[in-house]
Amino acid sequence: MTVALNASTWLLAAAAPAGAPASGYADKAAKAASHAAPTLPEELGLALLLLAVLAVVLRARPILELLEHSDNRQQPKALRWPTALRSFSGGLAAAYVLLLLLPELSVINTELHGPPAAAFSLALLGLLMFKGIQHYCLQQANAANAAMGEWKFVGVKSAEKRSNFAINLGVFTGYSALVLLTMPFQFSHLSGWISSLLYLVTFALHLGFDALAVCEEDERRFAALAPKLVVPVLVLAAVLAAAGTLPNVVLLGAFSLLGGIVIYNVFRVELRKPEETSFLWFLVGSLVFALLNAFTLRAGAH
Repeated sequence: MTVALNASTWLLAAAAPAGAPASGYADKAAKAASHAAPTLPEELGLALLLLAVLAVVLRARPILELLEHSDNRQQPKALRWPTALRSFSGGLAAAYVLLLLLPELSVINTELHGPPAAAFSLALLGLLMFKGIQHYCLQQANAANAAMGEWKFVGVKSAEKRSNFAINLGVFTGYSALVLLTMPFQFSHLSGWISSLLYLVTFALHLGFDALAVCEEDERRFAALAPKLVVPVLVLAAVLAAAGTLPNVVLLGAFSLLGGIVIYNVFRVELRKPEETSFLWFLVGSLVFALLNAFTLRAGAH
């Protein structure tokens, strides 16, 4: 996924046409790189993004505790910085989905060389799988707590919360890994330091806020599982990205599969109720993302 250039330009440049020789693609890439403006090295950009995401993942629980303890509910919502931060995060996420993720699916669709709407079909399939797993877990919880009679809903709610957290943690881990895996393809086509830095800042914010949203569902389990599950997967994804061993079509197909789930989770989790958010900061978050996107597009054009 991308934020520093037009999604069309990035993905069309990153994905070699079907059947094209690897050497030909390498020659074209080398030629393009020779005329490109100086930019942040791919390896450094990958390392910085990985470290930024890991810092939030490993410290998510203390960060949430700080937000909770610092929230003065006697003040107006716009002046409560924890509420402002969460609202800003929601604005970023909404703008990301509407300004970047949906256009990227359209471009990926042309790169998969499959039937019409292939990327959107994969996104729908991913969402159906996600909801199917949720419903299966709910049925299992209902069966396991049937003996509780009218108090069954207590056990069902507890089991549903545990299963939803596990599913969302897995989606976040896979989604973040795909961002890291696809980053070198996209990063190599950025023009200049401005585009590179804005790419890193935007995705560090997006993935960081996403990690906090998952942690908030179950802080204790997140703190226990993140070092064992999330950290090794993201480190492995960064290593594979640096090595460049996975084919583009696999990465784009996997990203499309997760696309529908990401859209669903953004509007279900990150966009909170009006009483819990400040519209002012939600608006600011959306505008900041839109401006970052516009400036990186302009920077990439030069």
